[in-house]
Order: sequence, then C-alpha cells, then structure tokens
Amino acid sequence: MIDSKKINTYNDIKRAKVAYDYAKTYNLDNDELNFIFDFIADNNNKIIGKKDGLYFYQGTLLVKKIDVPMVSTQYTGVNYSGGNLIFIPIVTTNSYSSSSSRSSYSGGGGSSNNNNNNNNNNNNNNN
Repeated sequence: MIDSKKINTYNDIKRAKVAYDYAKTYNLDNDELNFIFDFIADNNNKIIGKKDGLYFYQGTLLVKKIDVPMVSTQYTGVNYSGGNLIFIPIVTTNSYSSSSSRSSYSGGGGSSNNNNNNNNNNNNNNN
C-alpha cells in the first residue's frame, strides 16, 4: 500500500492510480508498488510491462527490471509513458475459409467486400 502521507496533490492521486492499476495486473509487493509510485513522478520515465516482468526506463536507459509475473489474462502488457497508461489486449484473429471461392472470411475489409458484392450483383442483374 502506498503511504497516504505521500499523496498530497491531484498528480499524486493519478500516480497512485497508475501504481494500483499495475498491482491489479502484476503480483507486486508493497516495496514494488511504492517504487512505481516514486518512479513515475518524473514524466520522462516510462515503464514497459511484459508477461515476464516490468522494465523501468529513463529515456532509453533501462534502469531496473522487476521479475514479477503478470496475473491478468486479459493483456499481453501494460505500458506507461508521458502520463498515459496503456493496456495492451490479447489479440485473437478469426479466419474462416471454405472450398468455395465465395465462402471465405479473413476478418477485414468489410466495406470493400460489400462494395465488390454489390458491383457483382449489379453486373449480374444487367446481363
């Protein structure tokens, strides 16, 4: 838990929220939680969260790595940079194909596919 004496301003509240959001995603102890809170006081610092742990950067220099497992199964990572916390979701792709050339789905191009189908239908109606 972050020491309540450290939280005096709105920016402190925002930093505490970021630290607690990391604690929901990674199995952090109190020292690690407080380290995150203190580390992000400098907006130039960034945190790259991966499945195997948290990487702390000052500019491009890696200053610390915490080997801590990710406990959330919803994300592949959680990054903090410039005051913004970004959760990186797990991406799954759907693909379906059939032996017929008209029965294939690749998961994208919906508007383009609809236009092509409409053009094909119009051409068939004109013949």
